[in-house]
Amino acid sequence: MHNPENMPYPNTVGLTSSDVKKSIAFYRDKLGFTLRECFPNEEKPMWASLALDKQSVMFGQSMSDGDCEGMAKSNPAHAAFWKEQHGRFMQGTHGAGVSLYFMVPDVDAQASKMTSKGAKPVLPPTTQFYGLRDTVITDPDGYTLVFYTPVKMSTCQSCAMPLKDATPGQMYCQYCTDEKGQLKSYEQVFEGTVTGFFMAMQKMPRDKAEKAAKEHLSKQPAWAMHG
Repeated sequence: MHNPENMPYPNTVGLTSSDVKKSIAFYRDKLGFTLRECFPNEEKPMWASLALDKQSVMFGQSMSDGDCEGMAKSNPAHAAFWKEQHGRFMQGTHGAGVSLYFMVPDVDAQASKMTSKGAKPVLPPTTQFYGLRDTVITDPDGYTLVFYTPVKMSTCQSCAMPLKDATPGQMYCQYCTDEKGQLKSYEQVFEGTVTGFFMAMQKMPRDKAEKAAKEHLSKQPAWAMHG
């Protein structure tokens, strides 16, 4: 079924659907995905693959215990596994705990397009502190879909220093990251804020600089959960 020109995309997820035909209509007609493949046919699909740019999502029809066993009757281990998966799907809240992220060129345009086609996001486009502007929508089975666009942040989300030359999605300044670009520990950032900013630039004594640094960092998104 998969030829070299139609291989799965690098980022592909597979989801169980209670109604693959309904999923196809929602993703293609309301979200802007392209239907790539469908088995055995679009009228009564058991499996489908849809894509948005280089991002792909596949759907498999939820089947009865008997269907699961019948599909893999030559392989008892497979039959047992998929039967168990079907049981868990039917017993649980469909889509609970599953979030899929899809990058788009313009998240506001994506939200507007989806709304115009009758699929209004449950959360409107919002710029997050982690360098993404995103919007959230849920599909017919309750899966959470997050469409996002990386954006340039104006300040470091660790120390509030201006990010003049930030790239889209960049959260922190050079002083708050290590040689690999990862955020330094709170203790390292705290010490740098105390000595580099409050003591060196604000001319504060050590005790007052520590108090000021602690208060300052407590207001930054990166350290909001720091005790």
